[in-house]
Amino acid sequence: MSSQADYILTHFSEFNFVGKSIKTSNETAEVDIGNLWAQFQQKNWLDGVKNKADDKIIGIYYDYEGDFTKPYSFAIGCKVSSRDDSPEGLVALTIPSSNYAEFLSRGKMPDCIIDTWVDIWNSDIERNYTYDFEVYDLQSFDPENAHVEIFIAVK
Repeated sequence: MSSQADYILTHFSEFNFVGKSIKTSNETAEVDIGNLWAQFQQKNWLDGVKNKADDKIIGIYYDYEGDFTKPYSFAIGCKVSSRDDSPEGLVALTIPSSNYAEFLSRGKMPDCIIDTWVDIWNSDIERNYTYDFEVYDLQSFDPENAHVEIFIAVK
């Protein structure tokens, strides 16, 4: 894989999100985020979420304390039409309208996601470090041939 990842520029309007969040950094993210995904698969806390906008699962990176080398928050959840009535223990966020670089990560999970992020970190993209997210649909959970969209907020 090249050090310059392929992407397209796109725009997302504001949307609401509800999910479970952790604080991590890239030093421990593989274990921390892996554990959060394991909890999600065991407990599926989205079952209790009302007002789901669709069936996609979203992983959101936010509350950056600097660039990708600093701590940040990560949450697994979904888009919702309203943040009202969010289950206890979950975070409710409003993701502001923004421009994004859209990457398509393909291959074996979770390696394809990690490889795409390494390409992003090594690229010259001018990131905002506000809200970045991964979108998972049915194609995303094929362990040998996953397809995951990754959106990076850009200037």
